[in-house]
Amino acid sequence: MSSAESPGGGTTIMRSARWTTVAALGLAVAALSGCTAASGAASPTPTAVSTSGWPTAQLYHEGPTTATLTLPSGARSLHVDFSCTSGLYAVSPATGIDSRSGMCGGAQSFDFDVAAVAPGTRLRVDITVPTDTRLTAALRYSPRPFAPDRTTKAQCTALSSITEAYTNADQGHAAGDVTDAEWVQQTAKAKAQLADLAATAHSHPETAGLLGPALPPLADWLGGAGDHPGGFIGAPLGDFTAADALAGQICSANGTPIVVNAKYGG
Repeated sequence: MSSAESPGGGTTIMRSARWTTVAALGLAVAALSGCTAASGAASPTPTAVSTSGWPTAQLYHEGPTTATLTLPSGARSLHVDFSCTSGLYAVSPATGIDSRSGMCGGAQSFDFDVAAVAPGTRLRVDITVPTDTRLTAALRYSPRPFAPDRTTKAQCTALSSITEAYTNADQGHAAGDVTDAEWVQQTAKAKAQLADLAATAHSHPETAGLLGPALPPLADWLGGAGDHPGGFIGAPLGDFTAADALAGQICSANGTPIVVNAKYGG
């Protein structure tokens, strides 16, 4: 989890994710049999984006490290293949709050949107792992734009709102600024929204994506034994905390992290 000052005060919290040539630039004109362009103008020829000579980085390292790659013209995303031996990791390009994080184990692949970064920028990528953890990583740019999974994006957006409501209600109650009745009022909409998300995922698992199976344990706890002040931020280790951690990793890996504007607790 990382935090940053939000524009309106408080704290913004993130919870917790080969060379190709593609046709780009210019519009492709579909030629239908027997049809001609009304204007008689010749169809524009798509321009290929060559990745020849684009910078790459290959890393084998113990402990945290950083790679810096100059962004070439035509690059739309940064692809990172990554693996580490033990502990928690974070892969964070210096493009804002976007990052990927989780637990070491197996190989991971991430794509980051760099379309808004100016060509020629020396983009720093911080890779954070425990000091005694070894990692390997391969980084390369791609002309392909990064597009988050739409279903997961919608789920993560909803979870951000739900998490924000519970976090602020719990922290406000702990600080003495939110009464029991106010806590119920402030979490009512979030509880109902989470119940709807979980019910939809349960009824339509074929379209619920990777995050779908983690939603019912969240709803079960917050609609049951955890339905009280402190039940969210003070939940004991178990199905709820595991599902919450998995949801954070899935949303982060999708490029749509759970973001909370916290009013209390900093």
